[in-house]
Amino acid sequence: MFFSVTDAVAYILSLLYQGNPYSKLPLSDHTPYERERNAEIRARYKQGWSVPDLAREYGVSKARVYQIIKGKRK
Repeated sequence: MFFSVTDAVAYILSLLYQGNPYSKLPLSDHTPYERERNAEIRARYKQGWSVPDLAREYGVSKARVYQIIKGKRK
């Protein structure tokens, strides 16, 4: 019997990943790229670039640029 949802999820994950340790590093190459990209977006915004121009330059939505500028995660 489980005492919480967290206990139940931990148990299911332990069954799914038997013998495989949990990774403490990102499993994709996107995270380092996104950090660098986001830092560039913030710097360019401070230099006076407009949100629509940044969105077009980086291939993201204007809403995403606003999230990056405000430091919010998706």
